Parts: sequence; structure tokens; C-alpha cells
Amino acid sequence: MLNKSDKRSLFEQLFKKNYSRLCGLAYQYLNNIEESKDVVNDAFETVWNKFHTLQMDTVDTYLMTIVRNRCLNLLEHRKVQQQYEASFSELDLLEEEMDWEDRERTLEKIESVCKELPDKTRYILSQCYFHHKTYKEVASELQITPDAVKKHIVKALKILREAVQKSE
Repeated sequence: MLNKSDKRSLFEQLFKKNYSRLCGLAYQYLNNIEESKDVVNDAFETVWNKFHTLQMDTVDTYLMTIVRNRCLNLLEHRKVQQQYEASFSELDLLEEEMDWEDRERTLEKIESVCKELPDKTRYILSQCYFHHKTYKEVASELQITPDAVKKHIVKALKILREAVQKSE
């Protein structure tokens, strides 16, 4: 078992050895320096928290895997966010063409449909898009997988889109 000083020293060496390379890897996925640094810092935080249980001969590979997976999760979240924004852009365009009464009816329909969504789906939609939480954060909070969160989002958006189209 490492004492605190040895652990810190080993971790600093690991950080210095891998930080730039991991930032480069993350940047290849994300094309955003700040997001890349955030992903790498999160990966190092994960390693720090599990440092006492890790095999030092595989920690470099473990870090690369964490960074890659977090980048892929972030890209997936971006993709769904863009789909969501596109859906609401469509709603915005529809709104511009409607008169005030039509807008009121559409908003009432959306609110009504949201209230009818299953509790979990409604909660996930709210957390991801109104509170800007990542799928991973919501998944962790609800003790489900990020894929399950995505399925709830896709389901909610489909229901909302269909409801708005029916009310036209």
C-alpha cells in the first residue's frame, strides 16, 4: 500500500507522462480544446479516486479508454442535443407561421403531452434539456445506463413531435 506522498508522486509522474497525449486524443474526437481538457481532467480524477486499486502496468491504457469513452459519450450527447434543438427549431418555424391562438393551442398540447409522459421519461427530458445534464449524469443519478437515458429522450421527442404534427 502506498503512502500519501508516494501516491501523489506516482500520480504526478503519470499525469506529466500522459496529459498532453490524452488531450491530443480527446481533441481528435471533439475538435474543442476546452472540452478535451475537461474530458482528460475527468479521466485523471477517476484514476486518482481508484488509484489504490489500479495495476500500474495498465493504467496508461485505462486512461486512454476512459478518455475515448467519455469523448464518444460527449459526441453522442451533442448529436442528441442537436436533434433536440432541430426539433425545437422546427417547432419555432411552425410557431412563426401560426397566429396567437394556434400558438396557445400548440403550447397547451405540448404541456399536456409532457404531463402524460411516463414520470421517468418526463424527468429525464427535463434533466437533459432544461437542466443541461449529460446522459451519464442522469444515468448515474437514476442508476440506469446512458443508453437507457437516450432511449427515454428519443421516445419523448417522438411523442412530442407527433402530438404537434397531429394538432396542426
